[in-house]
Amino acid sequence: MQNIGYDSIKFVISKFAFYKFLKKHDLYTKLRKTNRNKAIEKYTKEKFKNIKTKDKFYEFKVRYINIKPRNKSLSNTIIVIENSKDTHEVARKNKKKKDFYVEVQFNGLFQPSKSVVADVYKVLSKMVKRFKAYSFDIACDFCDESASMRKYEEHLHGLSLNKKIKGEMVFYKKSLYVNGVHSKFFNLDRILIYDKYEKQTSYHKEKIKEEFKDWKRLELTFKLNYKFLKYIQHKHIHDALDFIYDFIALLGKTYSFTKELLLIKQTKYLINPRWTKDIKPYALKDVA
Repeated sequence: MQNIGYDSIKFVISKFAFYKFLKKHDLYTKLRKTNRNKAIEKYTKEKFKNIKTKDKFYEFKVRYINIKPRNKSLSNTIIVIENSKDTHEVARKNKKKKDFYVEVQFNGLFQPSKSVVADVYKVLSKMVKRFKAYSFDIACDFCDESASMRKYEEHLHGLSLNKKIKGEMVFYKKSLYVNGVHSKFFNLDRILIYDKYEKQTSYHKEKIKEEFKDWKRLELTFKLNYKFLKYIQHKHIHDALDFIYDFIALLGKTYSFTKELLLIKQTKYLINPRWTKDIKPYALKDVA
């Protein structure tokens, strides 16, 4: 099951330019203040607690564009945020009004228990060609029977010394975070390792196949502020992949890597959206 893919891409861009983009591609009328799926709305409220500002005059707002009819997943939702910490920070740096920018997120692009419709990549392809990406997550799924996050602390510590990475290591439930990362890599910002099987079964209440019971995930978050495809096509992504392969090698799991990495397919879709197809889930139990 071992695989690598982009899990999220985030933009912080001019509100005027983004709304113009939505109108051009017939998406503006789909922008909603609420999501009909209460599970998505509940999840985003919890997820975005840490990006809210305390500014009384510029209210924090979250809106949604459902790409898929009767959508039940973040994987097929564009999230549009006004007055987040990042939009205010970019506005301050560029000497603009606090509400000049919006934050646009594409999440759940690599979720083996979710389907991602082709139209998500068709829209995202247009976005990455039109706007600079602010950040992105690249994830690696792997199987490891160990239930302890402490095991990964030792591996990360050795790898961090080798690659001259510094950051604050924090344990939370069945997750290990390295926050505020400083490194020689292209703006590596955060490292996260967690029990993916536990999260999908206990938190999301999904029926995951028994063969995935040792499912773990490594996520790397990079600050970018650059055209996404230029980074990928100029091979800067190799720094991220080298980190992932070195970490997996320490676990002795490299033998099980699939040659058909999702990342290759995703990159192909973003470069030429005519190739796009729905990405089907493969981790869910068959329902009779």
